[in-house]
Amino acid sequence: MTIWQIILILCGAITAIAFIFVLIGLLFLDDKKFKDREWWMLPVMLFFIPIMILWGVMEVWDYLSEIWHYGGFRRHYQLIRERKAEAEANRLKREAEKKEYERIKAAHLAGEITKQELPRKDDGVHCIQFDDEMALSVDFWAEVRELVYVENEYNDVLNDFFLRHKDLRLYHKYKFIYLPNYNEDIKDTELLHYLAPNYQEGMEEDIKIDSTYPIKYVWYPEDAAKIKHGMMFFLGGNEFFDYKYIKGFYYPLTEGTDEEIIAQLDAIVKRVHDKHSQAGLYSMQRWEKPEIEEGSTDEYADALCPWVVTDDEVAGIAEEIRERVAKLREMGIGKKFIASLFEEKPKLSRLVVTKDLRIILPDYHNMEIRMEPINKAVYLLFLRHPEGIIFKHLPDYRKELAEIYQMIKPLGLNDRAIRSIEDVTNPCLNSINEKCARIRGAFVSQFDEKLANKYYILGLRGEAKKIELPRDLVVWE
Repeated sequence: MTIWQIILILCGAITAIAFIFVLIGLLFLDDKKFKDREWWMLPVMLFFIPIMILWGVMEVWDYLSEIWHYGGFRRHYQLIRERKAEAEANRLKREAEKKEYERIKAAHLAGEITKQELPRKDDGVHCIQFDDEMALSVDFWAEVRELVYVENEYNDVLNDFFLRHKDLRLYHKYKFIYLPNYNEDIKDTELLHYLAPNYQEGMEEDIKIDSTYPIKYVWYPEDAAKIKHGMMFFLGGNEFFDYKYIKGFYYPLTEGTDEEIIAQLDAIVKRVHDKHSQAGLYSMQRWEKPEIEEGSTDEYADALCPWVVTDDEVAGIAEEIRERVAKLREMGIGKKFIASLFEEKPKLSRLVVTKDLRIILPDYHNMEIRMEPINKAVYLLFLRHPEGIIFKHLPDYRKELAEIYQMIKPLGLNDRAIRSIEDVTNPCLNSINEKCARIRGAFVSQFDEKLANKYYILGLRGEAKKIELPRDLVVWE
């Protein structure tokens, strides 16, 4: 037993004896006031004082135990000084790394260092950097469960395997993407017209995809030669020297029988899932819908706006359109990838409001956007006001909306129409959000959201809601 342990035991014994004397004094104290009015203090003290003493003893014991562990006070304080010195060294190292980062960044911006000469953030063998322009991504709220077959050298056995197993799914339902299959899937003209409504018939013949497609986007050219044939798991959302990039994890694949190839794929999937089960090419952050009682404030509709306008169920998108979007997702890699294959990017069409108030997009094969009368009236109201309309000010536009509605329905306003106009211009109700959502659905049902969002009504809370389409593209007949 060391001297410090003896001292600690003596201190504990003295404390215990002192506590016993205090307890005896309390029990036998001849004080009527204490016994009559403050008797409740005794059990409290009996409960808390031992706990406090025990806590103090344990703290002292832990402190002394640490000193004994390191060989005494001198060695303990020496270790403390060493830790402080190490922390200071780490701080200086971080500062030096930051200065070096800024130096390289400045040299790169000045053109002295090329993108390919920047320091690595991967090993270039199992983990490879790809340019963000590759566009291999999935829809926002889906979990990434896709492995893409990539090759530098054509392999008959492996290509034949993936051609014969188009819908292969293994452990945790991971999907295997074989890019040449897209050559047939993309020839679905309905799909093409949905993604790029301004394209002409026959353009799908110019799209050819093979398994070498991702390799041309490898950040460091020397890394591309290391890829023979195998599966890639792509992980986006990375940034390096102000560059966004996609990280690709490469898993080699060798030829064999179908059973042997499936066994390899099964092992790859398990490795990917164990390492990246929560990974994705997007943010998974969720926002809570505000809880506001309808009619409680003239900003009710404005507070609820983003939640209703982005809700497909309320938006009234037709069932066949939901099936079309589902088909895009089922293809695997997603709309962004398909759109990136087109040499000529989709363009916005003119919007023509005809004399009989039909809405036509002439550059999208004279596509007509159909809406119910009240929804069309709301849309034309916002189209008239490129500066936008704040929902709180909707009552000021009630008369104008009624005039537009009468032009759409020249037989006059019935009680139901009047009630609809009053409701939609009442910022204390949710009617305006429902109309905006259905207007959104009318456009998204015809072509891709990336283009459609320029045509329907959008806006942040507290700001004017407007149609972003440039007014030089709007024609009023």
